[in-house]
Amino acid sequence: MKIYVICDLEGVAGVVDQRQQCWEDGDYYLQARRLATLELNALVEGALEGGANQVVAWDGHCQFPASIDVELVHPECKLIMGAGDGGPLGLDSSFAALFQLGLHAMSGAKGGVLAHGGWTLNGMRLGEIGMSALIGGLHGVPNAFVSGDRAAAEETHALSPSIETVIVKESLCEGVSGLRQSPMLTLAPQKARLLIREGARRAMERIHEIAPVRIEPPYTLLWHFGDPAHADEMLAAHPQGRRLDEATVEFRSDDFWALPI
Repeated sequence: MKIYVICDLEGVAGVVDQRQQCWEDGDYYLQARRLATLELNALVEGALEGGANQVVAWDGHCQFPASIDVELVHPECKLIMGAGDGGPLGLDSSFAALFQLGLHAMSGAKGGVLAHGGWTLNGMRLGEIGMSALIGGLHGVPNAFVSGDRAAAEETHALSPSIETVIVKESLCEGVSGLRQSPMLTLAPQKARLLIREGARRAMERIHEIAPVRIEPPYTLLWHFGDPAHADEMLAAHPQGRRLDEATVEFRSDDFWALPI
């Protein structure tokens, strides 16, 4: 069985500061990449133990060098590089399942750690987790596993109640902090990797219990921007959109792939 893995950085155990750990010029960026890569390796081990015979991972955190250190990647994992964050590139119906590693909740999520991103599709609020799950569903591929913070796991279960999740950290702040650093409680990275390995193995055993996520056409997609200038940029690149207010742009289509995701 082939498994497709989406890798992000904000949901990795021990990652708490977006500027210092998630930007390539941050003082602790190399540390965060190493932590993310070791979590990926744990996932690969679990997937192989559960019956996978091929694992392909997309490094989906911004542009190169992104979130994964290729020199440390598990020898049985193939890595999609240079695709930026416009993926999941190469995901198709040949894969048995989609796994998401190191994910975060959508912007505005209560108790999210470094929560950001989000759209409204046909009236449903979706973050990066949900949008990737939907893309998998369009190929008939179920989203079987997600690891990240507690708010990300809750967001995942709201979309797919039966999915396998691993919580590696949680916010200690009741308010919404977005990408600002805020207090959190994290597992030790070694413990997180152990749970991710076990969770990935369990997910492999339960793939056939998990239905692909689907939303039927026609589609109405809303992009929500914190800065009106970003809405300007979106309309300049995609003039078929319609501005609803200074920070919201709407797109309509019967074809999901014609939407700017």
